[in-house]
Amino acid sequence: MIPIIIFGLMGIGVLWLVFINIWGCIPLGLGGLGLVLCLKKIPAEPPSLGVVTFWGKRLKGKTKKEGWRFLAPFFPFLYDVIIVDVTKQNHDLPAEIVRTPDLAVLEIPISLTWTPHKEHLIEYLNCGGKEGVNNILADIVRERVRGWAMNHQEGPQTFKEALGAREDAVEILIKAVAGAEMEKIPSRVPTTILFKYFNEPQIPPTESEEKIWIKEWKRVKEILKEENEEKIKETVNKRREQIKEIQRGNGKQVIPQLGITLKRLNIGDIAIQKGSLLWESAEKKLKEERDQEAEEVELKHVGSSISKLMSSPWNYTRQEARDIVQTERDKVKKEIHDVQGLDGLGRGIGEVLSMKRG
Repeated sequence: MIPIIIFGLMGIGVLWLVFINIWGCIPLGLGGLGLVLCLKKIPAEPPSLGVVTFWGKRLKGKTKKEGWRFLAPFFPFLYDVIIVDVTKQNHDLPAEIVRTPDLAVLEIPISLTWTPHKEHLIEYLNCGGKEGVNNILADIVRERVRGWAMNHQEGPQTFKEALGAREDAVEILIKAVAGAEMEKIPSRVPTTILFKYFNEPQIPPTESEEKIWIKEWKRVKEILKEENEEKIKETVNKRREQIKEIQRGNGKQVIPQLGITLKRLNIGDIAIQKGSLLWESAEKKLKEERDQEAEEVELKHVGSSISKLMSSPWNYTRQEARDIVQTERDKVKKEIHDVQGLDGLGRGIGEVLSMKRG
């Protein structure tokens, strides 16, 4: 309507000016003024959309795409736009510190990618835009991951289980963020357990899971017999595919209450918190294991060197060969007073060194 009025005025003005008299400048000028006032540019860099307002009120579902658009920001129309940046947003949360039921302190790094949804931009603005949505997502994720880590039924019961429960944590967090937008799985069994049960090949229960669900998921089987197992399996497989797509960054999960589409949610390696007692204990144990491995390698090398010195062409006795090798390793400080012995020792050490170079 507005472009028709503007160009209509300009057309009348041109005709009037050409065929009648100079008064044609009036409609021509009005049309030109309307063109200047009504053209609004929606930027393409960064990618943007315009939320249309009427008398200052945002109109749900009314948006303008990037480029030059006609609006009427003057009385009696008062149409205008609010520019919204719809760039894909990557948000890396600080590593979340959680405790497992055995009181181990772990770090869980979490990252998300989302974009504003064009049909829910009013909800997006109501949440505070980019900063507001990031804060809300961080709060949801923080609360849910802590609850999962300490949950005695669906969460890990020991730090060892938690270190290997990355996929479980991802599923829990995606469900927490998406909320009611994900199809509900009609079962009393926790979804993380169903994921393992319906996996191909089936994932056996952990030691703590066996205490609740019994070996080979016997209790799960009993519950599923009372429920619609085929429907549950179908829904679980559908949820699994949704989660895989979100992990890959190809998610299309709309979250209307935040006005966004969740593209990606992923968890890095779950690790023991640096500086904690468990971390210090694990580091000490790892160092001891490395030192032991290094000592075993060194002892094998010593045995090999002694065997070579005892064989032809050197033919040392075992004691002589051991003394030569240990002296070369600075394990033995030996005083030798007889010249013949000193020459022999020097020759032996030289032979060991030449064997190393060879």
